[in-house]
Amino acid sequence: MKNLFPKRDPWRDGLALWIIAGLVFALPLLGSALKGLALDNNIETWLPKDDPEARIYAWYEEHFPNEEHVIVTWEGSSLDDPRVLQFERRLEGQVDEDGVRRGGDPYVEKVTSPRDVLQRMVRYGIDSEDATSRLEGVLIGAGGLKVQLTDAGREQQDRVIRRLTDRAREELGLEIEIRESALAWRDQIDWEAYEEDEYATSDADDEDAEPVVLDIPAHDFEVTWQGINVTSENAVRFLELAANLRGKETAAEPTGRKLVQSCFVAPGSPLAVVVTLSEAGDADKRAAIATIQNAALASGIEPEKLHLGGRPVTSAALNGAVLKSAWNKDAPLWQFHNRSLILLSGAIGMAFSFMFLRDIRLGLLVVGVSYYATIFGVAIVPISGSPMNMVLIVMPTLLLVLALSGAIHVANYWKHAACEDPETAVQKAISMARQPCAMASITTAIGLLSLLTSNLTPVRQFGGYSAAGCLVALGMVLYALPSLLHLSRPRPPKLSQLNPRRWHYLGAVLCRYPNVIAGSCALFFVGASLGLIWFRTETKVVRYFPDDSQLVQDYRFLEENLAHIAPIETVIRFTPESQQRLRFLERMEVIRAVEDQIRQHPEISGTLSLADFQPVREAPGDDASVRQKIFYNRRSSEAERRIKEEQEGGAAQFLAVSRPHPDVGEENAMLTADGHELWRVTAQAAVMSDADYGVLTRELDERIRSVLRYHAGADHVVTGAVPLFLRTQQAVLSSLVTSFGLAFVIIGAVMILVLRNPLAGALSMLPNLFPVGVVFGLLSWSGQRTDIGTMITASVALGIAVDGTLHLLTWFRDGLQQGMSRQRAVMAGLAHCGPAMWQTSAAVGVGLLVLFPSELLLISRFGWLMASLIAGALVADVILLPALLVGPLGALIERDIIRARPPKAEKPPQVPSPQAIPAPHILAGPRRGGSPFVGSTGNESGFGGEPPL
Repeated sequence: MKNLFPKRDPWRDGLALWIIAGLVFALPLLGSALKGLALDNNIETWLPKDDPEARIYAWYEEHFPNEEHVIVTWEGSSLDDPRVLQFERRLEGQVDEDGVRRGGDPYVEKVTSPRDVLQRMVRYGIDSEDATSRLEGVLIGAGGLKVQLTDAGREQQDRVIRRLTDRAREELGLEIEIRESALAWRDQIDWEAYEEDEYATSDADDEDAEPVVLDIPAHDFEVTWQGINVTSENAVRFLELAANLRGKETAAEPTGRKLVQSCFVAPGSPLAVVVTLSEAGDADKRAAIATIQNAALASGIEPEKLHLGGRPVTSAALNGAVLKSAWNKDAPLWQFHNRSLILLSGAIGMAFSFMFLRDIRLGLLVVGVSYYATIFGVAIVPISGSPMNMVLIVMPTLLLVLALSGAIHVANYWKHAACEDPETAVQKAISMARQPCAMASITTAIGLLSLLTSNLTPVRQFGGYSAAGCLVALGMVLYALPSLLHLSRPRPPKLSQLNPRRWHYLGAVLCRYPNVIAGSCALFFVGASLGLIWFRTETKVVRYFPDDSQLVQDYRFLEENLAHIAPIETVIRFTPESQQRLRFLERMEVIRAVEDQIRQHPEISGTLSLADFQPVREAPGDDASVRQKIFYNRRSSEAERRIKEEQEGGAAQFLAVSRPHPDVGEENAMLTADGHELWRVTAQAAVMSDADYGVLTRELDERIRSVLRYHAGADHVVTGAVPLFLRTQQAVLSSLVTSFGLAFVIIGAVMILVLRNPLAGALSMLPNLFPVGVVFGLLSWSGQRTDIGTMITASVALGIAVDGTLHLLTWFRDGLQQGMSRQRAVMAGLAHCGPAMWQTSAAVGVGLLVLFPSELLLISRFGWLMASLIAGALVADVILLPALLVGPLGALIERDIIRARPPKAEKPPQVPSPQAIPAPHILAGPRRGGSPFVGSTGNESGFGGEPPL
């Protein structure tokens, strides 16, 4: 770097020109790489393949179909709703005279409605009422509490609704919502248009099927509220409240006219239509969901009453929110705040950079270098063949922060040097910035690389790619920016613009009360950090969206009216020995008993297994006749043959024969056996509740064991989305603690090497720990959960905080080496570093705060949390660190410097008195080849008169 500008090529061109030419040449290549950037937010791939829970889930997917399902429902849907058939036929197509299905959507594999499942159950000999109860909480819901009014109540229905709403709020604390009757669609549908619709006719193979209709009693409206549970105490109390609602007294009814005839729960509406996506639909989930929505609208379903759920919906919503934050093409161009929050964040940082640097050309160079470094760092992702995800999406903002910070420091160094000698300003700026910028970038990269210890794939990717981008930013700051400064030669600033009087005054105040300031910061740090006792994590993707988002509203409707969303998969294994002891139908009854135990858990809305498609067949007792036993054995063998060989009724979804899986692991060696019988039970758990998934999984495990312990050779394993979420949640906490601890230790070791004193290095880490402890402690005090986005900020903030610490320590040590007192060295260091630290923090912090309105809470939380951490780091570097440097930390550094000085035979020169020192004007360049130091000051405070210290 010392020979960067003097060196010339054979054509007498400087290396600076070649550096800029190389960057210009690479720009189209980087743009081409960014065009190939893809998004992938499949949470099931977050855990590494060797994780025990991931291995079990992979084993489960090998034995049972891994299909992507979209749950579709709408308000008022029921079995006799003709729109169900229309919707189904528009997606599946119709069977022609040759028995070939035509006209189906390429994104859809098949569509399953409750009508199809109920007809199949009835065909197998299950009573229609029993079949309905088996599907309740899975494909059939009960909706809210249905209210039937009396004639008197119907005459004043609006008044009755107001009274119910007011009394529910006052007496029960419930904010109820009134919905129209589940039968209202019958009066709203255009029956003539329906009869003429080509999709309203049934397939020929369905004409002979026995229809199953759920008779929902007549009612006037439905009542629901957030988190409703029709079996809860609140529901019972509301039923009593509605039954006791009275109007004016009459002679016939002296206690008041009865307004509510009945209030009841009736399953049958709404219902779920399950759409299974094809390979094309799985590859393009957004297009598949748009197709499903269009089919629903074409079937006469009102868009505001349509609700979708399932993993593809969540994934598409997540990708859409990420893209919308980067570039929302639906927003008008003049509404830039809606067009792109991420670009607006960068624009705000750019505006602040111009304002602080007070030079358009210099501002353009700083911002241009910062954006180029960001583009370069992000382009590494597609070049390496990886997709972007909801964690990596915040990496551009982070890289912009790091590059802008270093560029502003270099720009400030250049401004000070240019006032003294514009010809050598660039070289002096490089000399001044080289060590602190390099150390800051290296320590920040260490903080990011510590994330590689995480078990979560997106976190590891974020750490690795961001660390690489950090080093790219360092190269741009130390090579590209100086080259641009050398070629463009901006106008040197005026001397009056560099007056550090305010920072001298701040330093004087800090030097007067160092113990009080350090003690106050320590008390605040300890008090805030105590909140970490209540530190909690969150990995449910739906929680990344605000409560008023469409996804959350859809999920809330589904879970309160139809069924829970998160699937828990239980696989029950029967060894060959247990199969000999228990006949096939007996094993089926064991599965039914397990299913009953799972279904009774309050966090489970419903379950489904192969046993639900077969009638109950109890094994004959010991006193049964031989004929009965023979008949039962024959029926069991025939059922086993038919189900296993012919896979009747889609039995492959619920029954399989085990195959060896070498990657399951020793802790699940029982699952590597070959030829064992595997039964699948799917349970629907709530994703919107605050239930602890760890407790839920343990309780379900105990319930299953209570059944299987009576059957030797039968065991089980619980897997699915819920255990994966649980494992991911544990990995979040483990990653945060491990990565931050590792980063703290490594950066602490670097600080010890820089200061050459273990105790001084340890004390210098206190300001770096301050923002993390305070911000995360206050976050825990407020009851906020830490998600995967906020988790990554701890290690990042540690690296950023070290940036300001290293710059101030460099100038403080240089001041001591020049013979200054600790107080003078602190004021000189603040005068030199303070403006750059303040400018960087303000530009970056305000820019990050712009991300707060993002629809995706992952990005919103990252923005305001990083802004808070940057503000905390600024306070630590300009308040706490100077107080420590005046006190014990500075004393240790001063002692080491004095010991390292070579002995001098002659008497050292006299230091002039404070009154003899001229007022500050500029910061001088390096002397005698050493580091630069702050120019002399009028006195210890930087003002005229007597020194305050």
